[in-house]
Amino acid sequence: MDELALVQSARQGDLDAFNRLVLSYQDMAFNLAIRMLNDPYLAEDVTQTAFLSAYRSLNTFRGGSFRAWVMRMVTNACYDELRR
Repeated sequence: MDELALVQSARQGDLDAFNRLVLSYQDMAFNLAIRMLNDPYLAEDVTQTAFLSAYRSLNTFRGGSFRAWVMRMVTNACYDELRR
């Protein structure tokens, strides 16, 4: 998988490219969320919220590791949930 090529395609509106990125990282994102929240239902919600946020913010992605960018979004969403 060429992550950068998929990100570029997703930025141009290719939903299939974004879905491939999600499929690549969804387990990792969910595992991070479940470790932070210790609740599988909240972890599912937070993971979904993070990927939706990533999709909406693709134009702000400045390059580098998409995986790290998404994991940071998951982490921030978990912190938001813990503050509630």
